Amino acid sequence: MYFAALGAIVFWPSPVDRPIDGALMHFIGWLHGHGLPQWFIGYRKVEFAANILMFVPFGVIIAARLRRGFWWVAVMAAAVLSGLIELAQALFLPARLPAWSDIAANTSGALVGAVLLVIFRSAAASRPRRAPARP
Repeated sequence: MYFAALGAIVFWPSPVDRPIDGALMHFIGWLHGHGLPQWFIGYRKVEFAANILMFVPFGVIIAARLRRGFWWVAVMAAAVLSGLIELAQALFLPARLPAWSDIAANTSGALVGAVLLVIFRSAAASRPRRAPARP
């Protein structure tokens, strides 16, 4: 399901945030009006963060399928896939704007996901195993 949703998002003919971009800009303006500095949050930063979050599951799923110690392959796969996505958007989707920052954000998200999996596995492995209760 995740990969189907990812494919739909990245190959949608127009930017997927277009239906909410006005509301998002209004909300960001509201935050600025209530004291949040403009340097702290803006449309590009929200979009960058969304791209990171979108690829966290990618890092978890791919790293989980790999042998322990090869989590970094998930990060490299995300970088390659992101580059191919941006290239495809440039060639076939004129309404989409390919960007190097999307590749960086997607790869960062996969890194976060893969590292979270490594931490989870390490924590699970370090827990002492309890012996089964004897009747």
